Amino acid sequence: MPGDPAKSGFIYRRIIWWGGLLVRTYHRLEIVGEVMPESTPVLAVQNHTNGLIDAHILMSTTPRPLRLLVKYTLISAPVIGWMLRQIDAVPVYRQKDGVDTRKNAQSFEAINQTLRDRSVIALFPEGESLNSIGLRKLRSGVARMGVNAELSVEGGIGVQIVPVGVTYEHRDRLRGLASAIVGPPIDVAPILAEHGNEPSRETVKAILERTSTEMRKLILHSESQEEYDTAVALERLLPRSGTPIGIRRQEAQTALRSDKASNAPERREAIRDLGQRFEAARLTGDDVLGPAPSAASTFVPMAITLPVLLFCLPFWVPISLLAVFISRFPKSPDKVATLRVLFGYLGLVLMIPVVIVVGALLGGWVGVGIGIAAYWLSCQVFVPALDVWLASTKKMGRRALEKDQDALNNLRASIGSIREAYSHER
Repeated sequence: MPGDPAKSGFIYRRIIWWGGLLVRTYHRLEIVGEVMPESTPVLAVQNHTNGLIDAHILMSTTPRPLRLLVKYTLISAPVIGWMLRQIDAVPVYRQKDGVDTRKNAQSFEAINQTLRDRSVIALFPEGESLNSIGLRKLRSGVARMGVNAELSVEGGIGVQIVPVGVTYEHRDRLRGLASAIVGPPIDVAPILAEHGNEPSRETVKAILERTSTEMRKLILHSESQEEYDTAVALERLLPRSGTPIGIRRQEAQTALRSDKASNAPERREAIRDLGQRFEAARLTGDDVLGPAPSAASTFVPMAITLPVLLFCLPFWVPISLLAVFISRFPKSPDKVATLRVLFGYLGLVLMIPVVIVVGALLGGWVGVGIGIAAYWLSCQVFVPALDVWLASTKKMGRRALEKDQDALNNLRASIGSIREAYSHER
């Protein structure tokens, strides 16, 4: 990997690979947009709604090693703290955590040195992970980091802020889509020059405003929970294009805001109701308006993947049960997926000695070899087989609509009416 050689070590690569395996098992991940700069000092910034998952998605946007900026309480936590220390994460000391905030001087110097080494600092400028209806107010730290690093060397070092926007189709659902859009880099030097190359409050404010503006272009940002829910539902009902889901949701919201008809409130309520029903069935408007899948395309893939999934169950069920059990204890709902992935780490590790012991009891060293090979194979085939199975269950749901043609025709009429009202506004 290009970048700081110190962050390209064995442990870093193993943690990124292992975390990526869990995240890509839990979510269908897509990375679109700009290419992260390859050799310039970068502050990679991302919206933060999904804890540990967000960090691994940010790491997936570039092959460059990232040095994460995290709150001190994570650095000192068991398990995850050890992993963060191995990848040389930079701690942030917050007053509300009851720690000495003067230690942030050391963290800022570490950040400056990392950027002077032309490496990447990754952070979440909203401050903490919360499920929200848009981008929250950014903390000033990201702007001050960029300014301090740029002014730390005469003539500047070319610091760039790269915005990343992540949208979860369904944050807590297995195999839900996680879409990350990498935005165009923001050069810190020109903004500094506009304000006399001084680390003033106006300079920091200008950088923050520019960063916030660019980040909002990448995700859905709503004024209320109702507006957010309606835009999400409408995106599911409108014709789907090849653009990322975050942009499609923005387009749906724009269409909703332009609807000034007298019956707009009733129509929005109908959209939310339909969208929730479709979301539960993993269906879209395109699925319902299109022809029903054939029995062969529905049940043949299920028959083929069922033996594969049964083969994987002995390995994945214990991991899943551990993750699901632990996820019942979070203090806030935005930690559910984080805990499932975090304890998935432990589950994957703990399965290895279990496989070795069971294999040895059943067949000695040969049994151990067969068990390890089977475990490795299950890691390779589980997700593709699960995707095929879920696609088939979605087709089953679509086929079930054919049983009541009157209800299906009414549903299609509703979708057609909604599309007629909003598609031209996109």
